[in-house]
Amino acid sequence: MRFLVVRLSSMGDIVLTTPIIRALKNRYPEAEVHFLTRAVYEPLVAHHPLVTAVHRWPLSTEVRATRWSGVIDLHRNLRTLSLRWKLRYERFSTFPKENLRKWLMVRLKRVFPVRHVVLRYGEALRPWGIAPEALGPLEVHIPQKVVEAIREELRAKGESAPWIAVGLGGTYPTKRWPTGYFIQLLQNWRGGVILLGGSSEEEVAHTIAAACPGPVIVGAGRYGLLETAAAIGQAQLLLSHDTGTAHLGAAMGTPVAVLWGNTVPAFGMYPWQVPHRNIEVPYLSCRPCSKLGCSSCPRGHHDCMRALTPAYVRECLHSFAPEGWE
Repeated sequence: MRFLVVRLSSMGDIVLTTPIIRALKNRYPEAEVHFLTRAVYEPLVAHHPLVTAVHRWPLSTEVRATRWSGVIDLHRNLRTLSLRWKLRYERFSTFPKENLRKWLMVRLKRVFPVRHVVLRYGEALRPWGIAPEALGPLEVHIPQKVVEAIREELRAKGESAPWIAVGLGGTYPTKRWPTGYFIQLLQNWRGGVILLGGSSEEEVAHTIAAACPGPVIVGAGRYGLLETAAAIGQAQLLLSHDTGTAHLGAAMGTPVAVLWGNTVPAFGMYPWQVPHRNIEVPYLSCRPCSKLGCSSCPRGHHDCMRALTPAYVRECLHSFAPEGWE
């Protein structure tokens, strides 16, 4: 048997598909499990011991020519739905996106919770006798040399310090906590700080780093996907926006605290099968204002993040992971 699992982007969404890989191999040990994604995200699945091969989008001649036992589309947009006519397969399956329920939540400002996205991905496995409830944790496998390099960097900065990893990334401004809030919060942290994100977060990371009293590592703009995952794996806690970094933390088994802005956990994208804390402003009448995010607050106040004061977030983190706070 040969399965092709399809998820083209983005970081967090690809990490959230990883329980599908193990579920297929548990049910069909002899099967080959292939993965189709964009080149930039290939490292997230390239080292998985149960993945036979990773194929890059757009489609190669090899992927087109292969006769697949199953094509499992976990992206489900116009690009991937066209695979029904471009590939050779015995069975094609996909999953419920629940966009109508999300749209109703945004429009009516009422909660109509959707199942976690991992469970919805699992619906695509039913044709092969696998129930969504059987899915296990997220997985990202990292070469040992990458893990050792990160450990050495942490040891050089402060071997005995408890480390907190902080994900600064967020595609949309309405999902991001103010920079000054991060500075106020981390001034009360006794251990080391690992600041994570892409090149667009590098400047903010250096600003925050300059204000931190303890050892700081700026990984933003410097770490790739695997280095970021390895650094999170060495931390005792990850603080992240509602973005892919939170799911990377769950894959590493690190407790995750999520700062929720314009989105809500009821969208079904909270950390999967790992200790986590959802930090959000309750009873704010304008949330959620979008199922993804906005370039600016539609009402101009951004209270969903501004009301998450550093003092309140510190209290939440202290009760969730007490070690390291003054």
